[in-house]
Amino acid sequence: MSAFQLRSMAGLFLLLAVTGTSFAQDQGGEESQAIKRVPIKTDLLDGAYLPGLKTVVVTGHHGVVGQLTVNGEAAKLDLLAKHPEEDFTCLDAISDSMVLIGSATGKVYSYDGTTITELATLSEFNEPVLDISHEGTNIWVVGARGLIARSSDGVKFETVEVTDITQPLATFPSGKPADYYMGVSNITPDTVQFNATVGGKPAVADTDYTLYPDEGFVQVANQLDENPAPTITFKFNPGPPFRVGDVSWNVVLVSNGKVTIGGEFGMVLQSEDNGATWIRRDTRVVPHEPEPAYWLGGTSHGDQIWLAGAAGISEVSHDGGVTWNDNPAPGREGIFGITLLPDGKPLIAGAVGLIGVLDGSEWKLADRTQLHLLSWLKTPVVMPDGTILVLGGRATVIRYKEGAWTRIPVEM
Repeated sequence: MSAFQLRSMAGLFLLLAVTGTSFAQDQGGEESQAIKRVPIKTDLLDGAYLPGLKTVVVTGHHGVVGQLTVNGEAAKLDLLAKHPEEDFTCLDAISDSMVLIGSATGKVYSYDGTTITELATLSEFNEPVLDISHEGTNIWVVGARGLIARSSDGVKFETVEVTDITQPLATFPSGKPADYYMGVSNITPDTVQFNATVGGKPAVADTDYTLYPDEGFVQVANQLDENPAPTITFKFNPGPPFRVGDVSWNVVLVSNGKVTIGGEFGMVLQSEDNGATWIRRDTRVVPHEPEPAYWLGGTSHGDQIWLAGAAGISEVSHDGGVTWNDNPAPGREGIFGITLLPDGKPLIAGAVGLIGVLDGSEWKLADRTQLHLLSWLKTPVVMPDGTILVLGGRATVIRYKEGAWTRIPVEM
Protein backbone atom coordinates (compact mmCIF):
# COMPACT_ATOMS: atom_id res chain seq x y z
CA MET A 1 0.00 0.00 0.00
CA SER A 2 1.40 3.38 -0.99
CA ALA A 3 2.03 6.26 1.40
CA PHE A 4 -0.72 8.20 -0.36
CA GLN A 5 -3.23 5.38 0.26
CA LEU A 6 -2.23 5.19 3.92
CA ARG A 7 -2.60 8.94 4.31
CA SER A 8 -6.04 8.78 2.63
CA MET A 9 -7.13 6.02 5.02
CA ALA A 10 -5.86 8.11 7.93
CA GLY A 11 -7.91 11.07 6.75
CA LEU A 12 -10.97 8.84 6.46
CA PHE A 13 -10.54 7.65 10.03
CA LEU A 14 -10.28 11.20 11.32
CA LEU A 15 -13.39 12.16 9.38
CA LEU A 16 -15.30 9.24 10.84
CA ALA A 17 -14.00 9.98 14.33
CA VAL A 18 -15.32 13.51 14.39
CA THR A 19 -18.60 13.03 12.50
CA GLY A 20 -19.98 10.09 14.43
CA THR A 21 -20.13 7.62 11.54
CA SER A 22 -20.55 4.05 12.78
CA PHE A 23 -17.67 1.64 12.15
CA ALA A 24 -19.94 -1.40 12.08
CA GLN A 25 -23.20 -2.26 10.41
CA ASP A 26 -26.11 -4.04 12.09
CA GLN A 27 -25.58 -7.74 11.53
CA GLY A 28 -29.32 -8.47 11.48
CA GLY A 29 -31.47 -10.30 14.01
CA GLU A 30 -32.95 -8.91 17.20
CA GLU A 31 -30.92 -7.56 20.03
CA SER A 32 -31.40 -8.74 23.56
CA GLN A 33 -34.24 -6.88 25.27
CA ALA A 34 -31.75 -5.87 27.94
CA ILE A 35 -29.70 -3.92 25.36
CA LYS A 36 -31.49 -0.69 24.49
CA ARG A 37 -30.71 1.05 21.21
CA VAL A 38 -29.48 4.59 21.73
CA PRO A 39 -29.09 7.49 19.28
CA ILE A 40 -25.76 7.58 17.49
CA LYS A 41 -25.10 11.06 18.87
CA THR A 42 -24.29 9.45 22.21
CA ASP A 43 -21.09 7.88 20.87
CA LEU A 44 -18.52 7.80 23.67
CA LEU A 45 -15.13 8.74 22.25
CA ASP A 46 -13.21 9.07 25.50
CA GLY A 47 -13.58 8.72 29.25
CA ALA A 48 -11.75 8.63 32.58
CA TYR A 49 -12.65 7.71 36.15
CA LEU A 50 -12.41 10.66 38.58
CA PRO A 51 -12.09 9.65 42.25
CA GLY A 52 -13.24 13.08 43.41
CA LEU A 53 -16.50 12.74 41.51
CA LYS A 54 -16.75 8.96 42.01
CA THR A 55 -17.85 8.57 38.41
CA VAL A 56 -16.59 8.20 34.85
CA VAL A 57 -16.54 11.44 32.87
CA VAL A 58 -17.21 10.82 29.17
CA THR A 59 -17.11 12.91 26.00
CA GLY A 60 -18.21 12.46 22.42
CA HIS A 61 -19.80 13.96 19.33
CA HIS A 62 -22.42 16.72 19.32
CA GLY A 63 -21.26 18.28 22.58
CA VAL A 64 -21.61 15.09 24.60
CA VAL A 65 -20.17 15.64 28.07
CA GLY A 66 -21.47 13.61 30.95
CA GLN A 67 -21.02 11.33 33.90
CA LEU A 68 -21.35 7.57 33.62
CA THR A 69 -22.17 5.76 36.85
CA VAL A 70 -22.07 1.97 36.91
CA ASN A 71 -24.12 0.23 39.58
CA GLY A 72 -23.99 -3.54 39.41
CA GLU A 73 -25.17 -4.73 36.02
CA ALA A 74 -26.49 -1.37 34.79
CA ALA A 75 -25.19 2.12 34.11
CA LYS A 76 -26.68 5.59 34.15
CA LEU A 77 -25.42 8.32 31.81
CA ASP A 78 -26.18 11.88 32.91
CA LEU A 79 -25.38 14.35 30.13
CA LEU A 80 -24.53 17.99 30.65
CA ALA A 81 -27.51 19.95 29.35
CA LYS A 82 -25.68 23.19 28.57
CA HIS A 83 -22.58 22.68 26.47
CA PRO A 84 -20.70 24.17 23.49
CA GLU A 85 -21.81 23.11 20.02
CA GLU A 86 -18.66 21.07 19.51
CA ASP A 87 -17.60 17.55 18.64
CA PHE A 88 -15.41 16.53 21.58
CA THR A 89 -12.61 14.20 20.59
CA CYS A 90 -10.57 13.33 23.70
CA LEU A 91 -10.03 14.02 27.38
CA ASP A 92 -7.51 13.57 30.15
CA ALA A 93 -8.07 13.64 33.91
CA ILE A 94 -5.57 16.17 35.27
CA SER A 95 -6.81 15.88 38.87
CA ASP A 96 -9.21 13.83 40.96
CA SER A 97 -12.07 16.13 39.99
CA MET A 98 -11.21 17.81 36.68
CA VAL A 99 -10.60 16.82 33.07
CA LEU A 100 -9.28 18.67 30.07
CA ILE A 101 -11.29 18.08 26.89
CA GLY A 102 -10.15 18.50 23.29
CA SER A 103 -12.46 19.44 20.45
CA ALA A 104 -12.68 18.85 16.71
CA THR A 105 -12.00 22.56 16.12
CA GLY A 106 -8.70 22.72 17.98
CA LYS A 107 -10.00 24.01 21.29
CA VAL A 108 -9.32 22.87 24.85
CA TYR A 109 -11.96 22.98 27.61
CA SER A 110 -12.00 22.12 31.31
CA TYR A 111 -14.83 20.26 33.05
CA ASP A 112 -15.16 19.95 36.84
CA GLY A 113 -18.28 17.82 37.02
CA THR A 114 -20.56 20.84 36.84
CA THR A 115 -19.31 23.39 34.33
CA ILE A 116 -17.44 23.18 31.05
CA THR A 117 -15.16 26.15 30.36
CA GLU A 118 -13.28 27.08 27.20
CA LEU A 119 -9.57 27.58 27.91
CA ALA A 120 -7.72 27.97 24.63
CA THR A 121 -7.85 27.73 20.84
CA LEU A 122 -4.75 25.86 19.71
CA SER A 123 -5.36 25.57 15.95
CA GLU A 124 -5.92 28.59 13.73
CA PHE A 125 -7.18 26.21 11.04
CA ASN A 126 -9.71 24.45 13.29
CA GLU A 127 -7.80 21.16 13.15
CA PRO A 128 -8.92 18.60 15.76
CA VAL A 129 -7.23 17.93 19.08
CA LEU A 130 -6.64 14.18 19.13
CA ASP A 131 -4.95 13.36 22.44
CA ILE A 132 -4.06 14.89 25.80
CA SER A 133 -1.63 13.53 28.39
CA HIS A 134 0.05 14.81 31.53
CA GLU A 135 2.49 14.03 34.30
CA GLY A 136 1.95 16.24 37.31
CA THR A 137 1.53 19.77 36.00
CA ASN A 138 3.26 19.01 32.69
CA ILE A 139 0.37 18.81 30.20
CA TRP A 140 0.70 18.03 26.49
CA VAL A 141 -1.87 18.25 23.69
CA VAL A 142 -1.50 16.93 20.12
CA GLY A 143 -3.65 16.88 17.01
CA ALA A 144 -3.90 17.11 13.24
CA ARG A 145 -1.66 19.14 10.91
CA GLY A 146 1.24 19.14 13.35
CA LEU A 147 -0.70 20.49 16.33
CA ILE A 148 1.40 20.25 19.51
CA ALA A 149 0.99 22.38 22.64
CA ARG A 150 1.96 22.24 26.29
CA SER A 151 0.86 23.81 29.56
CA SER A 152 2.23 23.96 33.08
CA ASP A 153 -1.04 24.91 34.76
CA GLY A 154 -3.86 23.55 32.59
CA VAL A 155 -5.02 27.07 31.80
CA LYS A 156 -2.44 28.73 29.55
CA PHE A 157 -1.04 26.82 26.57
CA GLU A 158 1.89 27.44 24.26
CA THR A 159 2.37 25.79 20.87
CA VAL A 160 5.46 23.66 20.27
CA GLU A 161 7.25 23.41 16.93
CA VAL A 162 9.09 20.15 16.32
CA THR A 163 12.11 20.59 14.03
CA ASP A 164 15.66 19.30 13.65
CA ILE A 165 14.79 15.84 14.92
CA THR A 166 17.82 13.64 15.57
CA GLN A 167 17.96 10.33 13.76
CA PRO A 168 20.23 8.02 15.81
CA LEU A 169 22.77 5.89 13.99
CA ALA A 170 20.89 3.40 11.77
CA THR A 171 22.41 0.35 10.11
CA PHE A 172 21.53 -0.71 6.57
CA PRO A 173 20.24 -4.29 6.23
CA SER A 174 22.46 -4.88 3.20
CA GLY A 175 24.97 -3.24 0.88
CA LYS A 176 23.34 -4.48 -2.32
CA PRO A 177 22.29 -1.95 -4.95
CA ALA A 178 18.77 -0.77 -4.13
CA ASP A 179 16.76 2.23 -2.93
CA TYR A 180 17.04 2.28 0.89
CA TYR A 181 14.31 4.25 2.66
CA MET A 182 14.69 5.70 6.16
CA GLY A 183 10.93 6.12 6.71
CA VAL A 184 11.15 9.92 7.05
CA SER A 185 11.34 12.88 4.68
CA ASN A 186 12.75 16.40 4.74
CA ILE A 187 16.27 15.39 5.75
CA THR A 188 18.69 18.28 6.32
CA PRO A 189 21.51 17.47 3.83
CA ASP A 190 24.41 19.04 5.71
CA THR A 191 23.65 16.92 8.81
CA VAL A 192 23.91 13.59 6.99
CA GLN A 193 26.72 11.26 8.00
CA PHE A 194 26.67 8.26 5.66
CA ASN A 195 29.41 5.77 6.45
CA ALA A 196 29.99 3.13 3.77
CA THR A 197 32.91 1.64 1.92
CA VAL A 198 33.46 0.00 -1.47
CA GLY A 199 36.44 -2.36 -1.52
CA GLY A 200 37.65 -0.89 1.74
CA LYS A 201 37.60 2.70 0.45
CA PRO A 202 34.99 5.36 1.33
CA ALA A 203 31.94 5.22 -0.92
CA VAL A 204 31.75 8.14 -3.34
CA ALA A 205 28.62 10.31 -3.39
CA ASP A 206 26.79 10.46 -6.73
CA THR A 207 28.92 7.54 -7.96
CA ASP A 208 28.42 4.68 -5.52
CA TYR A 209 25.31 6.17 -3.97
CA THR A 210 22.97 9.17 -4.22
CA LEU A 211 21.06 10.76 -1.36
CA TYR A 212 17.55 12.12 -1.95
CA PRO A 213 16.99 14.14 1.24
CA ASP A 214 13.49 15.46 0.55
CA GLU A 215 12.08 12.00 -0.20
CA GLY A 216 14.20 10.31 2.49
CA PHE A 217 16.09 7.57 0.70
CA VAL A 218 19.58 6.58 -0.45
CA GLN A 219 19.95 5.07 -3.91
CA VAL A 220 22.87 2.62 -3.84
CA ALA A 221 24.31 2.10 -7.33
CA ASN A 222 27.34 -0.09 -6.55
CA GLN A 223 27.75 -2.94 -4.08
CA LEU A 224 28.77 -1.57 -0.70
CA ASP A 225 30.94 -3.49 1.75
CA GLU A 226 28.86 -5.30 4.34
CA ASN A 227 31.63 -5.61 6.92
CA PRO A 228 31.28 -3.12 8.40
CA ALA A 229 27.70 -2.54 7.34
CA PRO A 230 26.72 0.90 6.00
CA THR A 231 25.30 3.30 8.59
CA ILE A 232 23.64 6.69 8.51
CA THR A 233 22.65 9.45 10.91
CA PHE A 234 21.11 12.87 10.25
CA LYS A 235 18.54 15.45 11.33
CA PHE A 236 15.15 15.91 9.70
CA ASN A 237 11.82 17.70 9.95
CA PRO A 238 8.52 15.82 10.29
CA GLY A 239 5.96 15.62 7.50
CA PRO A 240 5.63 14.29 3.95
CA PRO A 241 8.13 15.39 1.28
CA PHE A 242 8.18 19.18 0.78
CA ARG A 243 5.43 19.68 3.42
CA VAL A 244 7.24 20.15 6.70
CA GLY A 245 5.05 19.83 9.80
CA ASP A 246 1.99 18.39 8.06
CA VAL A 247 1.65 15.39 10.38
CA SER A 248 -1.35 14.13 12.31
CA TRP A 249 -0.11 13.46 15.83
CA ASN A 250 -2.68 11.06 17.32
CA VAL A 251 -0.88 9.89 20.47
CA VAL A 252 0.97 11.70 23.24
CA LEU A 253 2.31 10.02 26.39
CA VAL A 254 4.06 11.81 29.26
CA SER A 255 5.90 9.59 31.73
CA ASN A 256 9.13 9.67 33.74
CA GLY A 257 9.90 13.16 32.45
CA LYS A 258 9.76 11.95 28.85
CA VAL A 259 7.29 13.02 26.15
CA THR A 260 6.46 10.46 23.44
CA ILE A 261 4.38 11.33 20.37
CA GLY A 262 3.22 9.19 17.45
CA GLY A 263 0.85 9.32 14.53
CA GLU A 264 1.18 9.42 10.77
CA PHE A 265 4.08 7.91 8.84
CA GLY A 266 4.88 5.52 11.69
CA MET A 267 7.08 8.03 13.44
CA VAL A 268 7.76 7.76 17.15
CA LEU A 269 9.43 10.85 18.59
CA GLN A 270 10.64 11.49 22.12
CA SER A 271 11.83 14.49 24.10
CA GLU A 272 13.49 14.38 27.51
CA ASP A 273 13.85 18.17 27.85
CA ASN A 274 10.17 19.17 27.61
CA GLY A 275 10.20 19.66 23.87
CA ALA A 276 13.45 21.58 23.38
CA THR A 277 15.01 18.71 21.39
CA TRP A 278 13.57 15.52 19.86
CA ILE A 279 14.94 12.12 18.92
CA ARG A 280 13.40 9.56 16.62
CA ARG A 281 12.75 6.03 17.84
CA ASP A 282 11.85 2.72 16.19
CA THR A 283 13.94 3.32 13.05
CA ARG A 284 13.93 0.78 10.22
CA VAL A 285 15.96 1.17 7.04
CA VAL A 286 14.33 -0.93 4.30
CA PRO A 287 15.30 -1.61 0.63
CA HIS A 288 11.85 -0.65 -0.69
CA GLU A 289 9.24 2.05 -0.23
CA PRO A 290 8.15 1.70 3.42
CA GLU A 291 4.68 0.81 4.66
CA PRO A 292 4.63 2.79 7.89
CA ALA A 293 2.36 2.17 10.82
CA TYR A 294 -0.41 4.66 11.54
CA TRP A 295 -0.51 5.06 15.31
CA LEU A 296 -3.92 5.71 16.87
CA GLY A 297 -3.54 4.93 20.57
CA GLY A 298 -1.00 4.28 23.27
CA THR A 299 -0.34 3.78 26.95
CA SER A 300 2.69 3.72 29.23
CA HIS A 301 3.63 2.39 32.63
CA GLY A 302 7.14 2.97 33.91
CA ASP A 303 9.57 1.98 31.17
CA GLN A 304 6.86 0.12 29.25
CA ILE A 305 5.34 1.95 26.29
CA TRP A 306 2.65 0.43 24.08
CA LEU A 307 1.49 1.85 20.75
CA ALA A 308 -1.37 0.54 18.61
CA GLY A 309 -2.95 1.57 15.36
CA ALA A 310 -4.47 0.85 11.98
CA ALA A 311 -4.72 -2.68 10.57
CA GLY A 312 -4.29 -4.27 14.02
CA ILE A 313 -0.66 -3.28 14.44
CA SER A 314 0.88 -2.81 17.88
CA GLU A 315 4.37 -2.52 19.34
CA VAL A 316 5.90 -2.45 22.81
CA SER A 317 9.05 -0.99 24.31
CA HIS A 318 10.39 -2.24 27.64
CA ASP A 319 13.20 0.30 27.90
CA GLY A 320 11.39 3.62 27.75
CA GLY A 321 11.17 3.75 23.96
CA VAL A 322 14.77 3.06 22.92
CA THR A 323 14.00 -0.33 21.34
CA TRP A 324 10.69 -1.80 20.12
CA ASN A 325 9.17 -5.22 19.49
CA ASP A 326 6.25 -6.10 17.23
CA ASN A 327 3.24 -7.85 18.75
CA PRO A 328 1.05 -10.37 16.92
CA ALA A 329 -1.95 -8.78 15.20
CA PRO A 330 -5.45 -9.68 16.46
CA GLY A 331 -6.75 -9.21 12.91
CA ARG A 332 -6.97 -6.45 10.33
CA GLU A 333 -9.29 -4.18 12.32
CA GLY A 334 -7.82 -0.93 13.57
CA ILE A 335 -6.93 -0.66 17.25
CA PHE A 336 -8.17 2.68 18.63
CA GLY A 337 -7.40 2.32 22.35
CA ILE A 338 -5.15 0.32 24.65
CA THR A 339 -4.53 0.02 28.39
CA LEU A 340 -2.70 -2.33 30.74
CA LEU A 341 -4.37 -4.68 33.19
CA PRO A 342 -3.05 -4.96 36.76
CA ASP A 343 -1.05 -8.02 35.67
CA GLY A 344 0.60 -6.05 32.85
CA LYS A 345 -1.30 -7.61 29.96
CA PRO A 346 -2.54 -5.16 27.31
CA LEU A 347 -6.26 -4.78 26.64
CA ILE A 348 -7.29 -3.30 23.28
CA ALA A 349 -10.42 -1.78 21.76
CA GLY A 350 -11.05 -1.03 18.11
CA ALA A 351 -13.05 -1.16 14.92
CA VAL A 352 -16.08 -3.37 14.40
CA GLY A 353 -16.37 -4.12 18.11
CA LEU A 354 -12.81 -5.41 18.51
CA ILE A 355 -11.84 -6.03 22.14
CA GLY A 356 -9.34 -8.47 23.56
CA VAL A 357 -6.39 -9.21 25.84
CA LEU A 358 -2.92 -10.34 24.80
CA ASP A 359 -2.01 -13.49 26.73
CA GLY A 360 1.56 -14.44 25.91
CA SER A 361 1.69 -14.51 22.10
CA GLU A 362 -2.06 -14.99 21.58
CA TRP A 363 -4.93 -12.54 21.58
CA LYS A 364 -8.01 -13.67 23.46
CA LEU A 365 -10.84 -11.77 21.80
CA ALA A 366 -14.35 -11.26 23.11
CA ASP A 367 -17.31 -12.84 21.30
CA ARG A 368 -18.82 -9.86 19.49
CA THR A 369 -22.04 -11.67 18.65
CA GLN A 370 -22.65 -12.71 22.24
CA LEU A 371 -22.09 -9.11 23.38
CA HIS A 372 -24.43 -7.71 20.68
CA LEU A 373 -21.72 -5.37 19.44
CA LEU A 374 -22.94 -3.17 16.60
CA SER A 375 -20.33 -0.42 16.70
CA TRP A 376 -16.70 0.44 17.25
CA LEU A 377 -15.03 0.51 20.67
CA LYS A 378 -12.32 2.97 21.59
CA THR A 379 -11.55 3.80 25.22
CA PRO A 380 -10.66 1.41 28.06
CA VAL A 381 -11.24 3.00 31.48
CA VAL A 382 -9.58 1.49 34.56
CA MET A 383 -11.97 1.45 37.54
CA PRO A 384 -10.96 1.59 41.24
CA ASP A 385 -11.56 -2.15 41.71
CA GLY A 386 -9.29 -3.04 38.78
CA THR A 387 -12.08 -3.85 36.35
CA ILE A 388 -12.07 -2.24 32.92
CA LEU A 389 -14.94 -0.42 31.23
CA VAL A 390 -14.57 -0.23 27.45
CA LEU A 391 -16.48 2.68 25.87
CA GLY A 392 -17.55 3.11 22.26
CA GLY A 393 -20.15 4.02 19.68
CA ARG A 394 -23.90 4.05 20.39
CA ALA A 395 -23.15 4.52 24.10
CA THR A 396 -21.71 1.03 24.25
CA VAL A 397 -20.16 -0.01 27.58
CA ILE A 398 -18.42 -3.38 27.99
CA ARG A 399 -17.00 -4.52 31.34
CA TYR A 400 -13.97 -6.77 31.66
CA LYS A 401 -13.69 -8.46 35.05
CA GLU A 402 -11.82 -11.60 36.07
CA GLY A 403 -11.42 -12.72 32.47
CA ALA A 404 -15.08 -12.27 31.53
CA TRP A 405 -16.73 -9.72 29.22
CA THR A 406 -20.18 -8.30 30.02
CA ARG A 407 -22.36 -5.81 28.15
CA ILE A 408 -23.62 -3.10 30.53
CA PRO A 409 -26.98 -1.52 29.50
CA VAL A 410 -26.89 2.28 29.65
CA GLU A 411 -29.86 4.30 30.82
CA MET A 412 -29.96 7.93 29.70
